[in-house]
Amino acid sequence: MQANQIKNIGWTLGNDCPYRCSHCYSSIVRNRGRNLEIADVDRIIHQLKSIGVETVNLGGNEPIFTGGLDPKNTVLPYIIRSLHEAGIAVGLTTAGISLVYLERLFPDSMTLLNDVDISLDSPFQEEHNRNRGASLYNVALKAMGICREYGIEFSIITCGMNWNLSDVHVDAFLDLAKSQHALFRINFMKPTEQKHMHLVPDAETFYRVTRRLLSKCKTVEMGEPLGSIVGKEASRGCPCGTTSFRIHSITPDGRVPVSPCVYAHDFKIGDLLRDELAYIIQSPQFQTFRKRRIEPESIGQCAGCNHLNECRGGCASRAYLWSRFDGEGTSLTDVKDPYCFRDFNGDKKHLPVHRTKEETILVHRDYLCTMIFDPSMSP
Repeated sequence: MQANQIKNIGWTLGNDCPYRCSHCYSSIVRNRGRNLEIADVDRIIHQLKSIGVETVNLGGNEPIFTGGLDPKNTVLPYIIRSLHEAGIAVGLTTAGISLVYLERLFPDSMTLLNDVDISLDSPFQEEHNRNRGASLYNVALKAMGICREYGIEFSIITCGMNWNLSDVHVDAFLDLAKSQHALFRINFMKPTEQKHMHLVPDAETFYRVTRRLLSKCKTVEMGEPLGSIVGKEASRGCPCGTTSFRIHSITPDGRVPVSPCVYAHDFKIGDLLRDELAYIIQSPQFQTFRKRRIEPESIGQCAGCNHLNECRGGCASRAYLWSRFDGEGTSLTDVKDPYCFRDFNGDKKHLPVHRTKEETILVHRDYLCTMIFDPSMSP
């Protein structure tokens, strides 16, 4: 596996966030004590450029809070500008607040953003605010308006949980995205903590929602391997560790570790401030993720499955995390995706994937097991 096959990176910039979302995947590993400094940023971006990285999404915590909870202390504008000058497309994932502060305090940064993802847990204001523990719905809408004002491509992104994926919710998400001239992106819940297991959707919900989205929208990105099965097309498989990885927030003792996947905290390795990235991505942690994608027939629980060309073992982190928290304790090399199509006993109807915007650069293309749709365009 050559280093230059990794093109798309996610970067958690800081440890501070004023919100306590019930489904947060990174709060357990974000520890205050050290903030990124200019020299750290320069070193990290040099490492990314050295292996030919093409896109970086800035997220994890609210990215404006790189220097603590006072946005005036942020180094986010410097990071955006430095990535842009390095020829790397820059994206931002936010509940809205980072973009609002960025436009207010550092407006020159706005024209350097390639695309933005604005997160909503529900298309309904009361539900979203309740889950976030703050009145953020209107902030998200304001951020969408800023994107339109500056001509920035943007998506509404939701974490698909068992309470926000009814047909009513899905249709309302699509209506909202259409009215805001936004794309719609969905990640199905990955349980990074035991307490998350009560939030994860079951297989029936996963396939019902995927079919509904395919039937109502054109597809911009099908990075969800099990979604490819619904569309009856060959999947690229889970991109984590092969075309993408995650930079984690700086630790109190000044290390910046990486992992093949943002959800795979057990697979963190190295320190970007001291180690060479080209060697880190050849580590056993990365090779384990790659093997699932390249040799899905080697996955113990997938043996003999005739759907491997479509799913290539599915989402590696979803498989690992579910097995970790349901008591099986199966290793990443052995465990199947819990949404396994072979084992699913519900409606297996296939729907064609009608694509659009295939040439559009988006920082979440071939990064994470995610799906992006254009609700303004019917199949």
